[in-house]
Amino acid sequence: MRAVANFGGNICFRPRCLYAPRTDDEVLRILNDHRDGAIRVVGAGHSWNPGIESTDALIDLKHICHVHVDGDSTRVTVGAGVRIGALLKHLSQRGLTLPSLGLIDRQTIAGAVATGTHGSGRHSMSHYVEAMRIACYGADGGAKVRTVGSGTLLRGARCSVGALGVVLEVTLQCVPQYYVRERCRWRPGLDAVLESEPEAPLQQFYLMPHAWTYLAHERRVAEENRRAGWAALYRVYWLTFIDVLLHVCVKFCASLMRSRRLVHVLYRRLVPAYIFPRWRVTDRSDRQLLMRHDLFRHLEMEAFVRRGHLAAAVDFVSEVLRLADDEDHELSAAVQSRIDSLCAGAALDALRGSFVHHYPICVRRVRPDDTLISMSSCSGMSEQDWYAISLITLTEPREPFLRVAAFLAETMTPLFGARLHWGKWFPSGVECHYPELGAFKEICEEFDPRGVFRNGFLERTVFGRQPGADQAQGSEPIG
Repeated sequence: MRAVANFGGNICFRPRCLYAPRTDDEVLRILNDHRDGAIRVVGAGHSWNPGIESTDALIDLKHICHVHVDGDSTRVTVGAGVRIGALLKHLSQRGLTLPSLGLIDRQTIAGAVATGTHGSGRHSMSHYVEAMRIACYGADGGAKVRTVGSGTLLRGARCSVGALGVVLEVTLQCVPQYYVRERCRWRPGLDAVLESEPEAPLQQFYLMPHAWTYLAHERRVAEENRRAGWAALYRVYWLTFIDVLLHVCVKFCASLMRSRRLVHVLYRRLVPAYIFPRWRVTDRSDRQLLMRHDLFRHLEMEAFVRRGHLAAAVDFVSEVLRLADDEDHELSAAVQSRIDSLCAGAALDALRGSFVHHYPICVRRVRPDDTLISMSSCSGMSEQDWYAISLITLTEPREPFLRVAAFLAETMTPLFGARLHWGKWFPSGVECHYPELGAFKEICEEFDPRGVFRNGFLERTVFGRQPGADQAQGSEPIG
């Protein structure tokens, strides 16, 4: 069997059987044939963890790609293999769009909701799922199709990391097509960025390494559905200078030349020169909210923290990255105290001067989800918003970045109750903090009593020792 690799190139494996079914009946036959084996499903492969790995059967749902809009309603039912970009085009013809979008549109619908894909300022895509059809196993061990449309079962299925079975169909909420008003703005600090949220609720922002300044994409829904501010030219500018040229410069400075000084100059001098803070533009949501992060192979880790921990978490990340860049950097007293509380000083010292971070640190606000284990899931809808802090590398070999990212993941989890994105890189040894993880595992046992849909990644992250039990009982992470 040919090798299967992911987008990032860090996952490669050979399943014994690779299937591309076209009908529900074909999927059920595969499940019955492998009821004593192991099954995983692959979407677009745009993930950096081994969630898709299987030594037995791998199912590609690319042929299950139907789309049906329910009459005049704002509900769409789509086959699991439909790509987000294709769905957006289909909906746009009917004056509709999705309420939440990630940065790219290359993922499949099933893969996006299974991993909690999100944008900024709204819930994740998983939150807007209204029903799902899932091929799974019954108590007798036979394969069957179940429809999930309410209650705890739906909350578990909305973001299931493939642990319940093979998702065949997803019904999602839609909204009328809307336009987004945007401008880029340099901000002096995190407090100033957050003060803009009421006027720009869809904003995302970046912490620029080595300059350690903030650039905010201030975004809000426009009053009128029409393009303005030379929107077409703005799209050309953004594609040329940010999606392409910035990435080329990063690759040249950090990967080809491996120059710490050039990376510093890039962010302290060149990047500010190519950002136009006075340019206000209005464009359709699916144009304005998407970027072309898929043009260059990269690896990404993303950690979610609650609003109350955001300032401390961002400070912690920036201080660790400064120390990794400059072995003589002295940590602030607050960060040093947190390191000491974990007895992690020796592990941090091993990172001194070992890695120059070379990509903007993206931060996006995600509203609490009505799910069991999406990264912004909550047991009560009054919970704080979550913020996703994204770290990306474009260089290879990736070991220096992975050591720094692993340290951050392993320390931010106990310090700030951080949750790692199910679709991004996920280092071993990191515990998950989900108060309702126990309920999710019970649903998995009901849909998959023999554990056919589990692999090593899920066994470690979901089905191992019950993580987060202390938080479920009300204790708080270290602030």
